[in-house]
Amino acid sequence: MSAEPGPVRLTGDRVLLRDWTPDDRERVTWLLDAARPWHATNGPYFGAPSAAETSAQTRRFHALGEADPQELPVPRTMLGIEHAGVLVGAVSWYWESRETDWRRMGIGIHDEAYWGRGLATEALALWTSYLFRTTDALRLDFATYSGNPAMIAVGRKLQFVCEGRFRKARRWSGGVHDSVVFGLLREEWLEVSRTWPGPRPAG
Repeated sequence: MSAEPGPVRLTGDRVLLRDWTPDDRERVTWLLDAARPWHATNGPYFGAPSAAETSAQTRRFHALGEADPQELPVPRTMLGIEHAGVLVGAVSWYWESRETDWRRMGIGIHDEAYWGRGLATEALALWTSYLFRTTDALRLDFATYSGNPAMIAVGRKLQFVCEGRFRKARRWSGGVHDSVVFGLLREEWLEVSRTWPGPRPAG
């Protein structure tokens, strides 16, 4: 199950998920800087990214911006999140298990000036619909930890189910946190997505 090749633009009320462009280079470099506050909630127990890791990630984003949309995979593995004409973050997915068709999603609002506005909730709704529409996946999920209440709140607003809680799994920064996984089945999202803008999953 796939969409026609070409540029991807998923439009919501307040966010646009889109392919990267060459014009994003400077903004991406700034957003991915290791000093940005979003690193403190995005798996901070793994440590701050090194200069080499930041450079490699930046090059990856830049390469996506230079690529011909006709040659990019469907579904996309990553799209930019734009709000009011400003690139503020990204959505992504990766294989938790390619052999069993198990996909795991990621999302980040990388500019702290845009936190607390509900942008991540709408972006994840659009991304979930897109992935169900362009694949035959039976489920999608995301992983986080109890020290990231904003991400947990996003999952709950979209009626993702807390399917796994590994208690006291993360001893970090003087505290102990649970590791949690939120998931949603295709048929559940068919109901939830009726209240959200943008592309709907295929029935």
